[in-house]
Amino acid sequence: SSRQASKSSTMNPLTSLRSQSMSTTSTITPETPLGHAICSLFARALPLLEGKPAGSLKVFIFGGAAIHLLTKSRGSADIDAETVATRNLNLGEIKAVFEIPETYEDESGRDLQVIIDQNYSNTLGPLHEDYRERAIPIYGFADGSPLQLFIASPVDLAISKLGRFSDVDRSDIDLLLRLGKIDVQKLLTLAEDAIEVSVSGSKGITRINLRDVTEQYL
Repeated sequence: SSRQASKSSTMNPLTSLRSQSMSTTSTITPETPLGHAICSLFARALPLLEGKPAGSLKVFIFGGAAIHLLTKSRGSADIDAETVATRNLNLGEIKAVFEIPETYEDESGRDLQVIIDQNYSNTLGPLHEDYRERAIPIYGFADGSPLQLFIASPVDLAISKLGRFSDVDRSDIDLLLRLGKIDVQKLLTLAEDAIEVSVSGSKGITRINLRDVTEQYL
């Protein structure tokens, strides 16, 4: 193949962007090799956004990558992300720079790769309509940056996993609850709102999933 994976160690956007002022909003700073690789992958878009206003391209990260960024727990080989262009951008060009996997070395010295799932859609499961307002900015990609990266908040991430509710999804939600990153009553309230308007899956089964994973925390 003519494509070669990009090596995250050659470009650490957190280093180049640390000169930006800290946001007054609570942010998350990736501290793991996978976290840095995720940021490096998305930072490929920065040259294409040069001179563009702040927030011209916004990315909302879900799935296992979000779980890792929030908890430093399990890894993920792909990134579920919603990309939102707030200005007139060449999305085809931006999508092309995201296609090549990002290679990184994990804590044990293994060479691994992470790639964006180009087929991901957050419409395939329940999701509360205000999820963007609760999303957590990633430090270095907030404030004045034309590329703004966000992690779905723990409660919205949990809600997004209630539809498929695989063993991994259930474990992820349980982890967020166990670590105290989600208030169980808030989860119940917002999840019910999301389930009520969801157009995918069975509302009844999703409510059973919600009850199943929250029962021990009530």
